Amino acid sequence: MLRCAAILLGGALLAACGTGETETNATEAEETRGTPVDATAALPASAVAAEAGVYEGRPVTVDGRIAAVGATGCEVTLTTGSRPLVVAAPRTEADGCAWTVPGAAQGFAVAAGTLRIADDTLRLTANGVRVTPVRISDAGPSGPSP
Repeated sequence: MLRCAAILLGGALLAACGTGETETNATEAEETRGTPVDATAALPASAVAAEAGVYEGRPVTVDGRIAAVGATGCEVTLTTGSRPLVVAAPRTEADGCAWTVPGAAQGFAVAAGTLRIADDTLRLTANGVRVTPVRISDAGPSGPSP
């Protein structure tokens, strides 16, 4: 009996891992698209935008209010108070996106990736994005790790 329970539990854990395309919690208030995002080190998008030169070319985790979702759902623009910060999904071999966000998504998004600056637009290419109704980061930036 104990062995059967262990096998069922192991199977349930493996099934929960899935493909990483969509992960929804029980309340359906939060959703992860693509690979899971660890939000423990998330910085506010406005703080990253204010000191973009410090973060350019470095891995960074940001969170910010969703201002817009691209027509295909492959990009999410976060409100920064200054220049736009676009979180973009990497392209797949089939010329698609690694993840998409529904056009009606609202609230906040958390994403981790490498920050680039192009034409005064901040771009963060992220393998996953978490959409949540509340801000996850603390109020102030702590700066990048050395």
